[in-house]
Amino acid sequence: MKTALAVAVAAALAMGWWWAQRGDAPAAATVPGAGVATGPGLPASVSPLAWPAASAASAEAAAVAVAPASSAALAAMPPAQALRALTQCHAANTCRVTSQEGLDGHFEIVAALTQQLERLAAQGNPAEQAAWARELLGFPDGHVQAAALALAARLPPSVETQSAAVSALGKTYDAVLLDKAYPVLRQWQQLGLTAGYDDMFVGLVYTGGWQAAQSVAENVGPFLNAGNVTRFEQVARELQPGARQQALLRSLRDYRLQQQGG
Repeated sequence: MKTALAVAVAAALAMGWWWAQRGDAPAAATVPGAGVATGPGLPASVSPLAWPAASAASAEAAAVAVAPASSAALAAMPPAQALRALTQCHAANTCRVTSQEGLDGHFEIVAALTQQLERLAAQGNPAEQAAWARELLGFPDGHVQAAALALAARLPPSVETQSAAVSALGKTYDAVLLDKAYPVLRQWQQLGLTAGYDDMFVGLVYTGGWQAAQSVAENVGPFLNAGNVTRFEQVARELQPGARQQALLRSLRDYRLQQQGG
C-alpha cells in the first residue's frame, strides 16, 4: 500500500514538472497595453480597463456630486441630465455647486434646479417636461415646487400631473406656494380635473401650518360646490373659534350668497 502511494506521488510530481516546462501552459490574459491580468480564460472585455468610457455629459453630471460645479458646467449638459445630477446629489447630500453669490448650499441647489427647469421649459420635449414637473412638485422646497407647478400649468393637462400636484400641496406648510397654486388648480377644475381637491383642502384646514390653513380657509370659495359645501360647513363647526374658523365661515357665506344670486 505504501509502495503504491509513493509511486502515485512521484508520478504527480513528474507531471507537474513536465507541465511547467511546456511553453503553451495557460497564461493570464491581459488587456493590451494595460498590463492588468484578467485571469486564465477570462475575456478581456470584462476587465474594468476595457469598459467603454463614459460620455462627456455623464462625466460632467457625476462631477456635480464630487467636485464644485459652475453654472457653465451644468449648462453644458442637457437640462434633464443636469436636473437628474442635482436631485441625486441633493438626495445623497453630496452636492457642491459653486456660486458667485455667496449663497449657502441649500439655496445654491434651489437656484440651480429652478434655472435648469427654465432651460427644460425652453428646450425639453413635453414628455420630459411633464415628468420633471411631477417629480419636482415633491421636492422639499417651495421655490422649486412653485417652478414645477408653473411648468405643469403650461403643459397639456393630465390626471398624473394633477394628482402629483394635489399630493404635494396636501403636505405643504407654505402659504405662498398655495397662493400660486390656486389659479392652476382652478384651471384644472374647469377641465374637470378635481380629484383629491376636497380631501386636500380639508386636511390643510385641520392640520396644516397656521398660515397654510388660514390661506385655504380664505381661498376655498371657488372650489365649493353643491357636492362638498355640506362637508366644509361641518369642518367650520368643528374648528376652534378664531381667525381660521371665521375665514372659512366667510367663504361659505359668500358661496351661499352667490348661489342665491346675491
